[in-house]
Amino acid sequence: MSDTEFDPIRRRMLMRLGLAAGAVYAAPVLMSLGAARASSVSFSGPVRRARPVQRAAPPPPRPEIVVSAPDAAAIDAISAEGYELLSRASIAATASELGRFVVPANLTIDEARAQIAGLVPAAIFDINAIYRPEEMACGEESCAAFDLIGWKSAAHGCPADTVIGMVDTTVNGDHAALADVAIETFPVIAEGRQPSGAVHGTAVAILMAGRADTRTPGLLSGARIVAAEAFHKDASGNDAADTFDVVRALDAMVARDLRVVNLSFTGPDNAVLKTIVDAALAKDMILVAAAGNAGPNADPLFPAAYDGVVAVTAVDSQSRIYRRANAGDHVDFSAPGVQLWTAASVSGGRYRSGTSYAAPFVSAALAAARASAPDAPSGDLIEALAEGVVDLGEPGRDATFGWGLVQAPAICNADAARLMPTGG
Repeated sequence: MSDTEFDPIRRRMLMRLGLAAGAVYAAPVLMSLGAARASSVSFSGPVRRARPVQRAAPPPPRPEIVVSAPDAAAIDAISAEGYELLSRASIAATASELGRFVVPANLTIDEARAQIAGLVPAAIFDINAIYRPEEMACGEESCAAFDLIGWKSAAHGCPADTVIGMVDTTVNGDHAALADVAIETFPVIAEGRQPSGAVHGTAVAILMAGRADTRTPGLLSGARIVAAEAFHKDASGNDAADTFDVVRALDAMVARDLRVVNLSFTGPDNAVLKTIVDAALAKDMILVAAAGNAGPNADPLFPAAYDGVVAVTAVDSQSRIYRRANAGDHVDFSAPGVQLWTAASVSGGRYRSGTSYAAPFVSAALAAARASAPDAPSGDLIEALAEGVVDLGEPGRDATFGWGLVQAPAICNADAARLMPTGG
């Protein structure tokens, strides 16, 4: 009898083994398989799949701190206690050493603060805080920002030998609107970091000094720009600057003896940042900062909220406050910053909103005033600018608009011998 013919004896045997009747005809096939293949087939029951291995999420990164210490030996001493030293730098403006550390895994921030205070009593300690550009993209609507502050007619009476410093993201010096503009850029980011995008910094630089014969003319076309590129790409791909890099950038501004510096970014209060801000102000430097876009009920943002820093909020073409602008007694001036036509990073432009773009109006005004009166104290220049504003909101200075809307005629004159060049 062939293997494929019906065999009652074999059938009874298979039924005793619990196999279905249909298996009678499969058995000869299995019997003809080699041992290696047959061993992979089981009739003992359903196949059980192994449960996927649940991998534990990686622990969050340890917090970073930044320490301003009196000397290099103090930084070394902190490192010797188990604090991983990521970066270090000498800060000439404060005659100090700056260290960026990772807190040991067995310590909280408060414990680290207490330990470092005991180890180096003169050290200034804080979280290595993160700062962000203050901008918002917006739709394409008309913008009359220059007309709003009387700049279009007055700017040609402003001095040409004007210098403005800025701490910002990367600046595209090859942009057509910066062709033939005197611009110095230098990176100030810790080793191993990816440079930031060029959108924000390029827009701010061109707003202050772009060629007058382009689609994105600058307020002081022909002015010299010195830009510290202190921002990097964070883990999410966003532009960010930490305290360590911002402090080094401001130190570079002081070293170059710049008199007016634009700071179109915001972040939290920070003890180490405040030391370099105070040092810059002590050199009679004018620091102009964006008030922030966190909303009128938000806590103050820094560096704008530090005493002595000129804080700028944003208004639209109808002199209405930007709905996202921060408010507070520290706000000094209002300037255009809603639906503002700004340069794109490579070519052309787009409309954006934010106190980031309002601050350059005040920086340009004070830089022109400084060039007109190089020996005047900074406080006198700021006071003169305040006297020429258009009062907005409540009479006098208020927490929403500050002194009011800055005006170009308050700082520009019609001296024909010092005319602003209209092109590069």
